[in-house]
Amino acid sequence: MLKLISLVMAVIVWGLLSLTLPHEIFPGPIETTRTLWGDIAGGEVWTDLVMTLLRVAGGLVLALILGVPVGVVMGLNRRAEAVLDVWVMIGLTVPSLCYAIMAFIWFGLNEGAAIVAIAVTAAPSITINIWEGVKNVDTKLVAMARVFEASRPAIVRRVLLPQILPYIMASARFGLGIIWKITVLVELIGRPNGVGFKLFYWYQLADMRQVLAWTLLFTIIMLLIEVLILKPIERRVFAWRPQVAV
Repeated sequence: MLKLISLVMAVIVWGLLSLTLPHEIFPGPIETTRTLWGDIAGGEVWTDLVMTLLRVAGGLVLALILGVPVGVVMGLNRRAEAVLDVWVMIGLTVPSLCYAIMAFIWFGLNEGAAIVAIAVTAAPSITINIWEGVKNVDTKLVAMARVFEASRPAIVRRVLLPQILPYIMASARFGLGIIWKITVLVELIGRPNGVGFKLFYWYQLADMRQVLAWTLLFTIIMLLIEVLILKPIERRVFAWRPQVAV
């Protein structure tokens, strides 16, 4: 309920601010929604939206494949932590624009290069989340499992994985937020379709209504993914955890 109230308040503030400026500069929520609905009804949205979602999904999967194992190794092994720490920091420091430019130069202007640029940009942030999560693993449970002569695969599956899984889920949600933004940038500079391409196209025409309409679409889709996909997965996977009383 509080989330709904906060969204309503944000729309009200948007509407009030739009009254202080010309509509060509800052359209209000009603005008923006009308523009977005016109684009949807005209069939101009779906191809670009699907391409963006595919790039986001591909980039997220690859970022998790790259980031999770490195974070786990860094959390479990001090030598690996000492060696890889500086590289993770470098990965965080390099701007996403640099990754996109290098990927397009090395691999060409294609989907593979776009997904690589997206994943490499997000992977260091995912690595840090997993790294910190693994460092917080309860080692007493591991020691207890060893006392009971549990095999290493069993320790990983029954002791380590349940403790690490919440951090993996949090990393996926955090990484998704980063990847949305990176995908728009990658599409802007190197793809002939997608939400980022459309935003840049309407920017060149100085059409603020369309810019806000595509931004609104992007935001709605992100919220739907969070509410309809990630939240139910989280509830199902972690149904075993006790509910904390408020």
